[in-house]
Amino acid sequence: MASVGIIANPQSGKDIRRLVALASSFSNNEKVLMLRRVMAGLAAMGLDNILIFNDLGSLGAVAVDGFRHENKNSKAKLFEVDARGETIDSTNAARKLDELGVRCIIVLGGDGTCRAVAKGCGRIPMIPLSTGTNNAFPFSWEGTVAGMAAALYALYPKAYGSEKQVTKQLHVNLNGNSEKALVDIAILKESFYGARAIWDIGRVDSLALTRSEPGRLGLSSLGASLRPIGADEPLGLWLKLGPKSKTNHRVLSPIGPGQVASAQVMEHEIVKPGEAVKYRAPDDRVLAFDGERECLLNKGEDIEISLRLDGPSILNVPAILRKAAIRGDLQMRN
Repeated sequence: MASVGIIANPQSGKDIRRLVALASSFSNNEKVLMLRRVMAGLAAMGLDNILIFNDLGSLGAVAVDGFRHENKNSKAKLFEVDARGETIDSTNAARKLDELGVRCIIVLGGDGTCRAVAKGCGRIPMIPLSTGTNNAFPFSWEGTVAGMAAALYALYPKAYGSEKQVTKQLHVNLNGNSEKALVDIAILKESFYGARAIWDIGRVDSLALTRSEPGRLGLSSLGASLRPIGADEPLGLWLKLGPKSKTNHRVLSPIGPGQVASAQVMEHEIVKPGEAVKYRAPDDRVLAFDGERECLLNKGEDIEISLRLDGPSILNVPAILRKAAIRGDLQMRN
């Protein structure tokens, strides 16, 4: 039976940047309304088998309860994992949906949430919807139309499979384990984690990017001020920041809501798929993946960061709806 899974992160859009920048909070009430709009779009296309993660913030539970109240015949239901209120909850939820055989996963969150889901979703395509602070990976598609597109793909995967696109990823090996990022890996001039979110550009030593699209917030905007690269281009970008000098490129970039930062870029180079950038830590460093501090790098430690075209698949919502109109799947039969 065709089914769609939904994962919403109750913590997205609520990090420390609410204190150090002008970022607004994406309330849990708005996320619940968004979930209900997604379910309305799914149900309107005739897809009833909807599985929603029962998160610790009760977003899923409240959304399902409200939707069932208005749609008595709804088959939307919650699914459980061993949730701890941490990032890994989204990964475990994605793995569970993979086991349950859903045909696509709708994600409500920012770059970090999408990265967590990508770790567990396998080959199941995603529709990532923006509810974070920096949303370089997810899209601002309206929940209703996202639900409609997800239903069309789930019901007719062969007809809409061509609107599925594999994304790029950055890979780095650390102590024998491979870590990945969907948008950026930042090397920070720090020796401890502190707050997970990054807001001080002065702490960034180097930066690897899968994309640098103008109009986006976050660290990828540094690259967009020098060499714009689209999400669908088979290229990446490496930046090395440094002190002010006559030879450096000084760029202005919107790194956060209300934050336009000035940075001195010593060097930047295009990275092609399969190519690796080598880095040796001159002192203790911290690695941040998609905007969140995660790993320590010891002085003298060597790493290689490579770009690969093996990221999670995403569904193109407008393209699916356009094809649906041409196929007649949006026309009512009398």
